[in-house]
Amino acid sequence: MIIRCIANTGASLPESYIAPAKGYKKETEFPLTVGKDYTVYALKEWQGSVWYYICDDNYMYYPMQNPAPLFEVIDNRVSKYWRFKLYSNGLLKIAFEQWFSDTYFYDKLTNQEEKEVLIFEKVKELMDAEALSTQQKPVALNL
Repeated sequence: MIIRCIANTGASLPESYIAPAKGYKKETEFPLTVGKDYTVYALKEWQGSVWYYICDDNYMYYPMQNPAPLFEVIDNRVSKYWRFKLYSNGLLKIAFEQWFSDTYFYDKLTNQEEKEVLIFEKVKELMDAEALSTQQKPVALNL
């Protein structure tokens, strides 16, 4: 899945995404470049809000969640590496297998634990190659 940034400030977000306690304010400037395309490595939907996990302009070693209204979808094909999980509280997550096989995978990744960083680097490489190949070869259906 490929998305394109169309805005990079909290002023562009619907009220449902504004959460000052979590750092999402109207004044927030996201490290995103308007017009730039990003590969989506995971996404979540929670109480009507969709968040994309991408490697933003401050990328170091893990994807960050960004509010969906800051983007338009350029390529809506899902990654062959994605799995999906619907939690009992209504949270929906779509991500690669390792994100689900270890409950604390993302926490370990953000803590820069070597195993998780290496896993994400490999998954990122695979998903980037997949996104590039699907971007160059649109599939035509002969109906």
